[in-house]
Amino acid sequence: MTTPPAIRGWCPGLHTPMEAADGWLVRVRPPLGRLSGTQARQIARAAAMHGNGLIELTSRGNLQLRGLTQHSASAFARDMHAAGLASSDAATEARRSLLLSPLAGIDPDAASDAPQVIQALDAALAGADTLCGLPAKFVVGVECGGYIPAGTLRADIVARATDGGWLVVCGDRALACAGHDVPPVAVALAHALAAMSPAARPLRDPMLGQAAFARIGRPDTMAAPPVTRHRPRPAGPLPGHAMGVMLPPGPVTADMFEAIAQWCDDHGNGHMRVAPWRAIVLEQCAVPPALPGLITHADDPRLRIWACIGTRGCACAARDVIADAQALAPDLPPGVNLHVSGCAKGCAHPAPADITLVAGPGGYGLCPHGRADNTPVDIELSLAQIHPIVRGWPPRPTDATPRNGRTEPA
Repeated sequence: MTTPPAIRGWCPGLHTPMEAADGWLVRVRPPLGRLSGTQARQIARAAAMHGNGLIELTSRGNLQLRGLTQHSASAFARDMHAAGLASSDAATEARRSLLLSPLAGIDPDAASDAPQVIQALDAALAGADTLCGLPAKFVVGVECGGYIPAGTLRADIVARATDGGWLVVCGDRALACAGHDVPPVAVALAHALAAMSPAARPLRDPMLGQAAFARIGRPDTMAAPPVTRHRPRPAGPLPGHAMGVMLPPGPVTADMFEAIAQWCDDHGNGHMRVAPWRAIVLEQCAVPPALPGLITHADDPRLRIWACIGTRGCACAARDVIADAQALAPDLPPGVNLHVSGCAKGCAHPAPADITLVAGPGGYGLCPHGRADNTPVDIELSLAQIHPIVRGWPPRPTDATPRNGRTEPA
């Protein structure tokens, strides 16, 4: 019987590195999601000096560095503090878990007070010394409207700009308020959720929202307005004279990240923003970076692919899923998304995808319209067998019959 992959249940941080097959992982949360070209080069050089020189963009818009040792991880953290990219205090750094719309303050159609709301919220979280005990993956999001629509950020508490002001959304409930009230309400909700036993995440249990608002003395909430979940593809020209580029599945080298920083200096205003969806926004930039491998067109099929690090950096993975995902990209029909997972944990994409492939010792399992932990309808598929499946998606009803005959349809 195959041993199921170990699930850590938490994410690495700058001061809380996590061991992987290729060394220790750390993450950098750029303050307010913004980096100068100089700071980006400092990250790139520190990645090469202290780790293996590989840098990933996470689903939270964090930068993840790979291949460090326990000793070099501490040195890296000191370098990031010296560069103005982190707090020296681990607890303070952990509280600054923000997921931000990358066009705040530059999109003319976004909320005009969004930068002030974000800065005040970041300061309020950093200063909330008594806030502790939240789940490690707890996150607060800020959606500013405009080009990046509501529903793009998946967070436990979301501050969402509306035509009439702001909504603070927690689980299935929402409270209308002015922008200056967003930080105290969000921090109070975080305290309330931390006090619940056990501390839980509204992103996983929306019913917690009503209890959290009641705990802070605000039962005058409304049902959270429904939103359609979006996965933006900010590649190419963006509002506010910005240029979006997206990284292909997998990590990039420190040299590539340093080249992006240099382009930011040479062709923009010297600042970039890191965002979810493997995106980087170059401020005041009209020319896409002429760098091989970067995605600069919104119709690139690689934007509809999720893939984890695979055997390049994870002991749980059975295949080099990044290479396989890249090979399958040209076959992906328009509008179809693909998740190629190294194991059943599905770290790169916990939600369903049109096509989910799960690597195993004998090949891939196929989970149509499913997650990586679903029962596959077919197993031990080779890459050669998968190419025509992807090209012909969606399958005809008769195609749902398992070819290898070893599993039952999900």
